[in-house]
Amino acid sequence: MNEMRRLLVDQNRLRNEIGLDRILVLNSEEYHYLHRVMRMRLGGLITIIDGKGNLWHANIEEKRKIRLTTSFVNPLQKELRIKPLICLAVAIPKKGFDDILQMSCEMGVDVIQPLVSQRSVVKDNNVDKTIRWRKIIYEAVEQSERLWSPDLRPITKMNKWLNEFTEGEHIAFATTRIDGLKDCVLWLNELPSDIDQVWFSIGPEGGWTKEEESMAFDLGVEAVHMGETILRTSTAAVAACQLMISWRRTQSFFLCD
Repeated sequence: MNEMRRLLVDQNRLRNEIGLDRILVLNSEEYHYLHRVMRMRLGGLITIIDGKGNLWHANIEEKRKIRLTTSFVNPLQKELRIKPLICLAVAIPKKGFDDILQMSCEMGVDVIQPLVSQRSVVKDNNVDKTIRWRKIIYEAVEQSERLWSPDLRPITKMNKWLNEFTEGEHIAFATTRIDGLKDCVLWLNELPSDIDQVWFSIGPEGGWTKEEESMAFDLGVEAVHMGETILRTSTAAVAACQLMISWRRTQSFFLCD
């Protein structure tokens, strides 16, 4: 059977726009992707996902319309989310954040928190940037055949984020040049599997400031190292994501809605 093209459509849009006829009108971007990029023909079969664990098949009815083969309330596949959630908090680097989004999404990250730290070069937040980031994530979800799309949280300051984490969130604070740091793999292997979330926080190029390190340690966050060499922010973020995904794969995980 030939591979079917995937299209991620927001769950709220599917719920609000698909009626009893099971028809969805494509927006301009979806139309361009299916007809101009993928060269899909009328009558072609595609896969629709909502990024919330659900999957449907749909036929291309007209150039700008598709029809689900089943009703919206009866997806062909429904996947529960695996816990603990794999979460990545990253001080936005000047270059490479798009790659972090794409690669961590392909690996299976569940939550991405962009951070602004004292040494961050990128400190602003704007609508265009967020739209581009979400598009990168959507494309990575489609390409990697995931059914769950990562949650991209709004940009926040590092100190604000640290002060808001809860008991069920276990955070590794990746840093360097401190004697006696625990290896990140050892830290992961000491975690119980029945936790809600596991986080790695990755600092900016140049590292966290002493003030930020002191704040994290005072809050009880575990400081870890990721090897003997100094990594770029993008390298460390992708490596941390893969370590967490591999750790979860070897544990007795549980499912949640």
